[in-house]
Amino acid sequence: MNYLDIHAHILPSVDDGAKDMETSIALLEMLKEQGVTHVVATPHFYPDSDSIEEFSETVKNAFCELEELAQKKQLPKIFLGCELRYFSGMGKSRAIKQFAVQNTDYLLLELPYGAPITKTVINDIIDIKEVLGLTPILAHIERYSKVPGFKKLLKLVSDNVAQAHINAGAVISKEDARLCEKLIKGGYVSYLASDTHSVVNRPPYIKQALDTISNKLGRSAATRLTIKSNRLLEEIEGTYEEYQFNG
Repeated sequence: MNYLDIHAHILPSVDDGAKDMETSIALLEMLKEQGVTHVVATPHFYPDSDSIEEFSETVKNAFCELEELAQKKQLPKIFLGCELRYFSGMGKSRAIKQFAVQNTDYLLLELPYGAPITKTVINDIIDIKEVLGLTPILAHIERYSKVPGFKKLLKLVSDNVAQAHINAGAVISKEDARLCEKLIKGGYVSYLASDTHSVVNRPPYIKQALDTISNKLGRSAATRLTIKSNRLLEEIEGTYEEYQFNG
């Protein structure tokens, strides 16, 4: 069965993820061992400090080089996306469409850590869906559980305005395991992602997390996440053509 990891910092030397090509290949090998067949490379983009032109060129070059090598080594197929940091007014910024997961209408969105979920944030997320026609995927939603307004985020998910993923590392951690269980049981989790950055400090834990979910919540809970992953993969492949990063 296929498995799509929707959040991984595997591109070499573009952000705080893989530091070089050797690390990128090692991460892909680890993902393959864990049953991941496809992965979305999601380099960070910070609108307040990054240049779209420089980012586009750097990411395009790194992606093409890694994709070619991954194919030769029969490693997971790579798609290109981005982890886009939230900024006020983004819900009406058509420029953010270029950061969507390859040829789809799905956008991986990172919210600022520790900042309250204000009405402005909520309205921007709604506008991303209703004005821009993109489906925002809230990255590692478990990280915002103690932030004022967290329940508003959950309501966006339950109302099908947004989707959300949890990190595999959080599922197997002592600090966040119970929260992740509650989020899965509550129907707030669409995807389980690795958010891997490095082989040592932030390796992928997809298999371990799926096993933990299966043991604690039943095999059907883990199967549901795999099915959702495959449905998104079908959408990506259904619109797939040779990728050109729209800088």
